Amino acid sequence: MFFFLPKAGLAVDYSITSVSIDAFLLENGNVNVEEIHTYSFDGDFNGITREIIPKEGTKIKEFKATENGKSLKIEKDEALYKIHRKGANETITIAITYTITNGVNVYADVAEFYWPFFDDRNESTYEKMMITIHPPAATDDVIAFGYAQAFEREVIQQDHSVLFQLGKVPDGENGDIRVAYPASLFPTANVTADKEMRGEILKAQTELYEKAAARAKMQESLHSASLYVAVVSLLFLVLFILIAGLRTRGKKMDVERKMQQAFFIPKETLSIPAMIYFTKGYIPTEAVSAALLDLVRKGFVTKTDERFQLVKSEPANQHEEILINFLFYEVGSSGEFQFEDLQKYTRNKLNHEKYQTKMHEWQKAVQMEVKTQPLYEIRGKLRWTFAILGILQLAYSFLTLGYELFGWFFAFLILSGVYIVLAISYRPKTWNGLMIKHEWQRMKEQLPQISMKTWENLSDDEQMRSYIYGVGTNDKKIIETNENFIQAFKRPSTILNSNHNVEPYGTNIHSLLLIGPLASSNFHSAHKTTSESTTSSSSSMSSGGGVGGGGGGSGAF
Repeated sequence: MFFFLPKAGLAVDYSITSVSIDAFLLENGNVNVEEIHTYSFDGDFNGITREIIPKEGTKIKEFKATENGKSLKIEKDEALYKIHRKGANETITIAITYTITNGVNVYADVAEFYWPFFDDRNESTYEKMMITIHPPAATDDVIAFGYAQAFEREVIQQDHSVLFQLGKVPDGENGDIRVAYPASLFPTANVTADKEMRGEILKAQTELYEKAAARAKMQESLHSASLYVAVVSLLFLVLFILIAGLRTRGKKMDVERKMQQAFFIPKETLSIPAMIYFTKGYIPTEAVSAALLDLVRKGFVTKTDERFQLVKSEPANQHEEILINFLFYEVGSSGEFQFEDLQKYTRNKLNHEKYQTKMHEWQKAVQMEVKTQPLYEIRGKLRWTFAILGILQLAYSFLTLGYELFGWFFAFLILSGVYIVLAISYRPKTWNGLMIKHEWQRMKEQLPQISMKTWENLSDDEQMRSYIYGVGTNDKKIIETNENFIQAFKRPSTILNSNHNVEPYGTNIHSLLLIGPLASSNFHSAHKTTSESTTSSSSSMSSGGGVGGGGGGSGAF
């Protein structure tokens, strides 16, 4: 493996603390460039890189690199120059020189140096950068300005050179510079075009500043407007919360007033798996165990020895039909099922995806039972209002981001998220839904406190439903309370049949107590065995550039 696999390249930890660039414009239209790069390395390194992508019609020649006057080895790969200089944990300063042929565009009245020393393809941050443009001779007639990172960074010095003090330049940014001198300073240069360009350059400068002024004005207006938009949005949220809270409180007080004071097991308004989903808000793994026990309680399934036998196959709910077909005809066979069948089925990895798919299908059917009942208020208009306001605020947040109002961007991003979550999740319970939830909540709280006599007075069906609900919600108090009552309660007399294989006491709380722990253990194990997680990754590519397709950047290796 070591001999035949390609060597892995590790990223170099470095920072470019300062870059100083001097561009000397020559009379023949070429430009001699001197760059001083200071790197601070943390760890081992092999050298630095400089990418110089020339503009159309220009070339880079005589590229050299030195350190303290000593020449360094250079390896060129298209527009990328690798400057070899090994070391570790040190700060180095490397001087780079090269010539840009035809770097100056000469016209009838002016000569222009319009160049991108870096562009949005640059992958390194320059902590401090200065660029100085030197004319071939002294002159008072200078036009200078810059774009993006170089905007309003120019200073015309006493010797008529132009200094661009860029300061910190983040990676992935543009910063074209544009300087124009009289054409008479370049007598031996090739004429780019025999036309006057001074007016066009000044027009471009004026448009740049006008655009910046308009942007600043829009930024200020947007900042002021954002305050009002945010206040209105928050007031609407507060008003909604107050009204919704009062409505919910009123319904809750009415439900508590009409609820029976004595302990009782709520009526069977939903199947137990659906009731678990409605009261818990999700379907736990243990709900499958409760669904099987509920089939036994309803008489669809009987328990004989280690097997469950299907005796009726006309369930009232779709999720019961899905579970019966899966357990008794796919995992088991011919209407019979035992936990050994489930263990054998899940040991085969080819069945894992199918098991999870069936369980997901079953869960969707359970959820559908709840959705078809009048347990939640529709409130469609209000939710659509939330959705529209959320989308509008999301769009507004990106508008503020475009004008670099980062505080407002995050504020409206959060507000948009709140509105969209409300649009998706706001489903207040109806009076009936609230009553059902409070009844089961009260049952959970009072069951551990009731007397043995109260429990004995419950019907077999009520005892079984309370126990199955406890199993499905994995509520330890409900399960333990039922177990304690059952152990203290005297079992009915048993009469074995001739085959000695039928549960002696029929379907009651005692039989469910024997099945419950075993069912929970097996279905939990099956879920854990078949659960699989997948990850995905994606990559993206981008392209860019400075003026005329030129640009470049810096790095290390």
